[in-house]
Amino acid sequence: MVSIIVAAHGSAAPELLATACMILGPFEQVTPVEFLPDQGPDDLIAEYQKIADIYPPGEPLLLLVDLFGGSPYNAGARFAAERPDTDVVSGVNIPMLIEVISSKGRKSATLESLVNKAESAGTKGIRSFQAAMNPPTSAAEESKAATPETPPAALVAPGAAPAAGGTMDIALLRIDSRLIHGQVAGSWSNFISSQTLIAASDAAAHDNLHKTLLLQAAPSHIKTNVLDITETGRVYNNPKYAGMKTMIVVESPADALALVDAGVSVREINVGGVTYKDGMKQVSEAVYTSDADIEAYKELDRRGITLTIIPEPTPQL
Repeated sequence: MVSIIVAAHGSAAPELLATACMILGPFEQVTPVEFLPDQGPDDLIAEYQKIADIYPPGEPLLLLVDLFGGSPYNAGARFAAERPDTDVVSGVNIPMLIEVISSKGRKSATLESLVNKAESAGTKGIRSFQAAMNPPTSAAEESKAATPETPPAALVAPGAAPAAGGTMDIALLRIDSRLIHGQVAGSWSNFISSQTLIAASDAAAHDNLHKTLLLQAAPSHIKTNVLDITETGRVYNNPKYAGMKTMIVVESPADALALVDAGVSVREINVGGVTYKDGMKQVSEAVYTSDADIEAYKELDRRGITLTIIPEPTPQL
């Protein structure tokens, strides 16, 4: 039998299952996983593995998660990459849960068939009352209704020739253990209207799976790159990109310091989210720090760089 994990930000997963239970009655081998502010992708992977270990080796596992490109999805993709009997479907909703849970007990149910049902039910369950009551009356209207909107074109560097020796314009440098996720791709990139987004990480730049997941989570209208620290410094100092409004995210204060050492000039760094690891101390709801982190923060402070803890943008910023 295929086992199911439902993973989502906050307490959404257990609430979704409570609603499904109210409709379907009790069911088995469906487990919720919460993703909380002080957690990171590694915590989610550990939780997925803990649940998988309950079942016999090789038993298929389907993860239904909330947001494509969010941490539950990214962690699930990394988890599934090591398990050929595991898949991940994003966009979990009640119609999807009802269909998958109802179908998984059938003898003919397979991981592939449940993935197909999840995608179909999750999409078909989205309906507009007014559209149903007022269907298109002409072929032209029907064609217009069926044509998807063209996604915004990616922003490019200014057309004017940059001055020799110019650098990128760093609109925001953010420390965030998850690099690119909902807050970065949605809230921050739109708030500062950056032309390009760089995830500066030696580890991610040289890990094809991690790099792919980060690029999948990136905003579609902004040119995004995953570069190592040294390459980010070179790109920042390339006159070709002079004046380009840029947002950079790094995983740790040590990486932020390395980026400054690579020649990137900033006056302020936003500490957005540093997930907990053994030995760390909590300094805010979503920021933990180690002794090594504190030394890096102190060095950044000595260089005259302001450090702020601002998880999400506000109009006052």
